[in-house]
Amino acid sequence: MKRFLPLLAVAALVAVPAASAGKAAPPTIQPGKLIVAFGDPAPGFTEGTVRGNTVTNPKGYEVDLASAIAKRLGLTPKWMYSPWNSLFAPGTKKFDISFQEATITAQRKRTVDFTSSYLNANQGVLISKQTTPPKSLADLRKLQTCAQTNTTGLDWIKTQLRPAKAPLTFPGTAAAYQAVQINRCQALILDVPLVSLEKKQNPTKFGPVAGQVVTHEQYGAVLQKGSKLLPLVNQAIAALTKNGTVGKLQQKWFNLDFSTIPVLK
Repeated sequence: MKRFLPLLAVAALVAVPAASAGKAAPPTIQPGKLIVAFGDPAPGFTEGTVRGNTVTNPKGYEVDLASAIAKRLGLTPKWMYSPWNSLFAPGTKKFDISFQEATITAQRKRTVDFTSSYLNANQGVLISKQTTPPKSLADLRKLQTCAQTNTTGLDWIKTQLRPAKAPLTFPGTAAAYQAVQINRCQALILDVPLVSLEKKQNPTKFGPVAGQVVTHEQYGAVLQKGSKLLPLVNQAIAALTKNGTVGKLQQKWFNLDFSTIPVLK
């Protein structure tokens, strides 16, 4: 939210030097720093070395985007790790902003603030090498599905797909991908960009991304509820979208046409 200070009618009454009338520093946890949290490594989005609560040498679309936002705000980014399962918990956050490929939902907005969207996505279906690719939702219902906990993919399985077998759930993506590799899970339901880039990076470990389900989801970065930093970040995202930076970063890190993945009906 911008605050506009009223102009004084008599300039002589202003005793503050003109040089001090610049923009106020962004309201971050540490002055001059933008503490950016990432979750589990995700190819193309964020990859780095996680030790405890720190992330070193991160790289990816979300890293470059966070760096560009920090630059526009005159801040230096500082990286940290924050687990997915605590991302939407109410209370004080240890980060200023978190990029974790989080879909914006009304339920999540009750406890956190989201930035405007920085990527659109559908749900994807990554299958094991031993599984026959499903040609329809009816075929998918017969398979052993799985998903990460607290995700829109798991919600979709339970409320829309309603498979014959209860879905397996995993707290992190690493465990979910491992389950697909060993065929414990025949079909992982997770965002199209995530499963597509995982398959691209590890082509021999999985079967194909067999399809996608149109859900029209939008990724937003997460901030503490009521954060005064939100409007500044949204202005930065809008500017970076308008000048082509966002599109260039997506091409740099993804270089995939997600629209070629068949839609399951």
